[in-house]
Amino acid sequence: MNCVIYARVSSKEQEKEGYSIPSQLKLLRKYALEKRFRVVAEYIDVETAKKTGRIGFGNMLSFLKSNPTCKTILVEKTDRLYRNIKDWVILDEYDIEIHFVKEGSVLSKNSKSSEKFMHGIKVLMAKNYIDNLSEEVKKGLTEKAEQGEWPARPPVGYTSNKESKLIEPDPIKGPFIKRLFEWYASGQYSLEQLSIKAKESGLFSRNSNTINKAGIHRILNNPIYYGDFIWKGKRYLGKHSTIISKTLYDDVQRVFAQSNHPKETKREFAFAGFISCGKCGCAMTPEIKKGKYIYYHCTQFRGKCDNVYIREERLGHLLADAVKRIRIGEHAVEDIKQALLESQKDKKEFHTSSITSLQKRHNHIQRLLDRAYEDKLSCKISESLWERKSSEWEHELIDIQHKIKSYELANSNYYKTGATILELANSAYDMFLHESREEQRKLLNTILSNCTFYRGTLYPTYRKPFDILAKGSGRILKRG
Repeated sequence: MNCVIYARVSSKEQEKEGYSIPSQLKLLRKYALEKRFRVVAEYIDVETAKKTGRIGFGNMLSFLKSNPTCKTILVEKTDRLYRNIKDWVILDEYDIEIHFVKEGSVLSKNSKSSEKFMHGIKVLMAKNYIDNLSEEVKKGLTEKAEQGEWPARPPVGYTSNKESKLIEPDPIKGPFIKRLFEWYASGQYSLEQLSIKAKESGLFSRNSNTINKAGIHRILNNPIYYGDFIWKGKRYLGKHSTIISKTLYDDVQRVFAQSNHPKETKREFAFAGFISCGKCGCAMTPEIKKGKYIYYHCTQFRGKCDNVYIREERLGHLLADAVKRIRIGEHAVEDIKQALLESQKDKKEFHTSSITSLQKRHNHIQRLLDRAYEDKLSCKISESLWERKSSEWEHELIDIQHKIKSYELANSNYYKTGATILELANSAYDMFLHESREEQRKLLNTILSNCTFYRGTLYPTYRKPFDILAKGSGRILKRG
């Protein structure tokens, strides 16, 4: 049988800790020889970025698509093949067989639903692992914001000062930003007129497109220009120089308030926008009959579509049945949890090794710091040298502590997240029966991606990994 080999590393640490490309290729070639596979192509990726677009991965997909005689991929482990959920979704569309050599598992279209579900959990864990390691970067940006420093790229009208590490008004665009506020505060200009003025003056956004009405609106609502800024939903007092006064900003907000008249609020329906017609694809829209009964029908119903009405209560029952189909037995839950713990073993070994290495580095830096302090006290080194080196080492100590914490979090969250998904799958039906309509909708959005209805029958589409469980019990739900 023909097969392709895929290998990947995503960090220098992995290259050092036994995850190197040569070691992966050696393992996979040996496996191919033992299983009598003929390797027709090998693809590798050495990257650290999270976003999709790996060259080797993309070339492999193109090869599989154009070579129907090759239906097999050999890869070391789940997290070597997938870097995010999108990779999983893409490969799921291919009719191929994947051998995860180090995990001792094979996945194909004919695999059992429990095997596919377990695989889905592993993919989610791989994504969760990446997210955990990126948390420290986000924490660093938040700490910068708490110090009054804008932690991202400077907004329009500002530039970055590398020496002070603060943003400062752009000498060209800054004054024009101030004029935008003054013009709008006068009440004589609309957002569209200001966007025209911005175009005429040469005020452009970063992608070289002219700033439109929405862009002008964002500028005029951004408090950063008078000194405050919002980061991750929290307001901070910035250290940067201001472009406008707080009074001018407040004047602009009053003009906005006067131009925005309150609109009549419409009654919210539990499943509005969630169901589409299985015949023509149009939305199933709610309608109140006799002042209290809610029915859903196709928007093309009258004379153009033969779909039928359905009461909201009955639709709720069909959706409850859809949720019920992801239930799994308690015994199966415990088996999958045990499999999760076993699959975590390799990751924990890598984390433990990495933490040990980081702790050794931490102890070494701490000894250097202590020795240098003694040298300063005995006047063996100058005060300026002490300040420079101690600051450098202290920053490195903090970085090491953050890295150690991120590995510890990744270790514990791997199993916890998988267990949480299992518990949700097993308790979702009971939750749906006893929650409010609003909470039911939130639960449905977690489990289902789309539903169609046609003449009494509901056709739900499940999100991963819940679709794997639902396939085992059928997916068509009929009106009683």
